[in-house]
Amino acid sequence: MDGKKEFINESCFNINVILTVRDGDRPGCILKKEEFFLKCSECKVVCYGNPANPFLDEIQICSRDNCQFTESKLAVLKTGSPIDKLLNSSHHIVFLSAGQSLVISGCK
Repeated sequence: MDGKKEFINESCFNINVILTVRDGDRPGCILKKEEFFLKCSECKVVCYGNPANPFLDEIQICSRDNCQFTESKLAVLKTGSPIDKLLNSSHHIVFLSAGQSLVISGCK
């Protein structure tokens, strides 16, 4: 694992994505934040870490237009938790719409 994933926007929103990269392997130790934008139906491979720091601690996504703001966030509190597995075992992170909400999912 080298701190690189494909991010896929399957939602009906253009979204801003903020990745929080973990320093080492302990949750809560932050190395840096990486930010990028995904248009509706866009996918992008993002390099966010390095071999010594390949783990994500948090993903935050938000969408804003003239009449609404939508936000969703997943954060790791413990190694081995379902969110840790989703963020760090998935090769592809997928963003979906659920009504007016944004959902974060993953697949290998």
